[in-house]
Amino acid sequence: MKFTNKLIKLNSKSLQKTVLFAITYIILCALVIVFPYEINDADSKVYSYIGNQLAYAPIVQWCAPIWRGPSKSFELFQAHPPGIFWITALFVRIGFPGHSAALCANFLYLLLTLYIIYLLVSHFGGSAFGWGAVFGYIVTPIFLQYLIRANHEVPLNLAVMTGLYGYVRSNESRKFQTLFIVAFIFAVFIKGLSALMLVLIVLLYWILFLKNIKGLLLILVAFILTFGTMCLFELWYQNITHGKSFWQNYLYWQGSRATEIGFMPLNKAINFIWYLSRAIWFSIPWLFFALYGLLKSKGKNKHVLNGKFYKFCLFGAALIILCFFLFDRKADRYIFPAYCLLSVSGTWVLFSVKPRIAQLFQKKENLLFLYFSIILIIFTLLKIYFHTFHYSFIKFWSG
Repeated sequence: MKFTNKLIKLNSKSLQKTVLFAITYIILCALVIVFPYEINDADSKVYSYIGNQLAYAPIVQWCAPIWRGPSKSFELFQAHPPGIFWITALFVRIGFPGHSAALCANFLYLLLTLYIIYLLVSHFGGSAFGWGAVFGYIVTPIFLQYLIRANHEVPLNLAVMTGLYGYVRSNESRKFQTLFIVAFIFAVFIKGLSALMLVLIVLLYWILFLKNIKGLLLILVAFILTFGTMCLFELWYQNITHGKSFWQNYLYWQGSRATEIGFMPLNKAINFIWYLSRAIWFSIPWLFFALYGLLKSKGKNKHVLNGKFYKFCLFGAALIILCFFLFDRKADRYIFPAYCLLSVSGTWVLFSVKPRIAQLFQKKENLLFLYFSIILIIFTLLKIYFHTFHYSFIKFWSG
């Protein structure tokens, strides 16, 4: 009888959170639908436009979206895979207004990412640490910058964090193995080569903590299934475009732009400093907490770095930064998942060295979801206001 009562209570709490999650999402969408939010950044404007146009095309043609390119003529969009456009087009088809469909899709990516962050951190440190990571991330400059956008980076970050969560728990069941594989495929069709960030961090996790054949085989299976899906997409694309190759043109476009200057050591050093400065700014204040934890680990309080999750987050972010500084193209958004990992590692340190904060979160856990929803709604309203009336002011460091 006691077990039944606990189960009913647990299901009731889950239902309440699901309903509040849905209400929060509806309110966020309503805000960008009702208020005249104009998309000003170039990438978001282009991606929103392509997704809207695709909504009115037959689904069989969704593999090959058309856009008005740099030459001012209409041409095939081959800079990225079209996955993000499919979701925007689907939103338009189910009734979202065209001017805000991509923004509403972005809210969904953000909310799901925060949920995955909560699950991932809670798996290692408990629900208080999970909530701490969520609240920590939503106050970072990178989260606020991309709160209302239509870029690839937010869904890519969702794919990376979901894939990581699936891989971390892949030993438990086929469900989590499938989650990792699906997340990898999703990442590829959102932003192509950038999906390799997921492979990098799960390989790092494997090297640091698993070191078993099963973990490597899962990565190999994910590669094989993803490659198979890419081949099927290529056949679809060639059939619609009368023999043109998507992946060949995409790889040529991305490869030539990434290495156009050639290998120049001074440029690489500048790239590293540039990306490091972005990592410091966009993950503020949590990178400083992470570095504090690194210093404390050398003293008496070594427990801060005893948790494998903290080390993994810090090293994973560093790995992403180290990989991208080798390329000549620079943009804040290229290392987007690194900011998230740095934020998580910083909040982990704070809760480790200040257990009273974790205890406070535990005491207030029943109200945390409500606080979370209120904060997101307030941030969205403030973002709309400042974006509408002070766009040049808030765009002080954007990429």
